[in-house]
Formats: sequence, structure tokens, C-alpha cells
Amino acid sequence: MSSLDLTSSDVPAIVELHSAIETPENVVLTYRLAGPALRLWAYVIDTVIRGIVLFVAAIVAEISEMAIEGVPMGLWLVLLFLMEWGYFAIFEGFFRGKTIGKHAMSIRVIQEAGYPISFWSALMRNFLRAADMIPLYGIGFISAFTSGKFRRLGDLAAGTVVIEERKVQLPREPIILEKIQPLSRTDIGTYVPPHKTLTLIEEFLQRRFVVTHQRGHELAARLAAVLAKKLNFQGEANFVEEYPMAFLARVYVTFHRTMNNDADEIHDHHPDQRQQAVAGEAMFTSP
Repeated sequence: MSSLDLTSSDVPAIVELHSAIETPENVVLTYRLAGPALRLWAYVIDTVIRGIVLFVAAIVAEISEMAIEGVPMGLWLVLLFLMEWGYFAIFEGFFRGKTIGKHAMSIRVIQEAGYPISFWSALMRNFLRAADMIPLYGIGFISAFTSGKFRRLGDLAAGTVVIEERKVQLPREPIILEKIQPLSRTDIGTYVPPHKTLTLIEEFLQRRFVVTHQRGHELAARLAAVLAKKLNFQGEANFVEEYPMAFLARVYVTFHRTMNNDADEIHDHHPDQRQQAVAGEAMFTSP
């Protein structure tokens, strides 16, 4: 699950490890930064895993070398290169900012703006890992303690930060979203929210029970207002202002479904928005 922790007076803050970020959608998020100890243990786990894989592969290559001279050892060298330069970038870029070690320690990498890390950012932050390791990770530690937010050189170059994951057991895609109707095609323009915005909405909806209803409503209202303007929403007056959580849910369902299934179309019918909103708000504000 995400480490997103929406700011709330109900959540105790540890000043030295918390960082507030305002996204381009004007939503303020609070993250708990991953300290050096957690990051070190994650790296140790990843190093052990890579070592085991290379050790087993070396044994297989040595045995295979007897039958096919040169080829097995060449493949092992390719594997060595991938483990050294591709392991972290591939895992962080395609598995929501987490390697096996980071997953074990419940930490992950995100963009400094609050969005999930991209593959190219993951590649950049790990390309500079060699510089951080000079000498014995000395530069990396100096950078982490002097740059703020425990960022090494790779993080500074890629615009990333490592955060802790909040351990909340929530479904990946809540069943209640099946009851939410997509927005009507006649009520929106041609703007399509990018994947990172849908991810932000998803994480917000998954965290709806972590904050109070009032705080959740305030945060939802900011994001809903921005999206309504970009979508040129022409639905019922005051709908977005009165039912921001339901509006976000409908935006998510509309574009999440169409992005994952090209055969799905945005509904052309025009449901009773107020009735839908009341039901939606109830689902998103009641445990």
C-alpha cells in the first residue's frame, strides 16, 4: 500500500522525519521520511539477494562451461551487469518504487512532488549510485545528512525521496467503486487526467478512513475543484463543492476504467447526480 498520509491533526507528527508536499493539484500531503537505518537494512537485504542469485548463477555457469565453452560465463557477466546497474532501476521503476529489500522494510521511492516514481527517474537515481559509494558510501551519507529529506546524490538528480509506508490493510481497488457511476460524456470536455493524477486520487480514496471527515472533505475539495475546471465539468451546480469525494470517485472510475479497457465507453446517460453523490459520500465517509 501507499505511504501517503494525508495531513490530519489526528495523526501525531514527528517533526524531524515528516515532510509536507504540495502537489500541482494544490493538495498538501504529509510523508514520513525513511531514515538511514531503514534504507541501510533494505540495501543489505537487496545485496544479499543479488549475491545469492549471482552465486547460484556462477555455479550453473561453471557446470555448463564444461559442455559449452565461453557462452555460460558470458551470460553470467551479462547477469552481473544487470544486477549491478538494472536491479534497482527495474524494481523501483516498475514496482511502485520498491525493491525486495525496500518492500521488506516497508519503504519506497516516490517523486518529490508526491507522484509515483517513473522508470527514467529510477534509472537516473541509481545511475549515480556509483558516485554515492565513493568512498564506502561516504558521499552518499554526507549528501543524505546535508541536503535535507535524507536524499543522496541520486535522489537530488532524479527529484526523488524515500518514504515509509503506512501499514493500513486496504483493498487495492475497493469494491464500493463498482457502485459509483462514471461521469456523463455530455458533462465533461476532452481533457484526460494523466495516470499520476489518477494514482493520486486512488491513494486519497484508499486513505479516506485515516483522516476525519472534515479534513478529508477539505482535501478532496481542493483536488476536485482543480479537476472540475480542467474537465470543464458542466454537471449540476455546486455538485463538486458539496460532494467532492463522490466527484473524485466518479472521475477515477470514469478514466480508470477507460484506460484499462479500451472497449469501455464513458456513459452517455445522465444519472441523478445529487442522488448518486449522497450515496457516494456516504460510502466514502462511513467505515
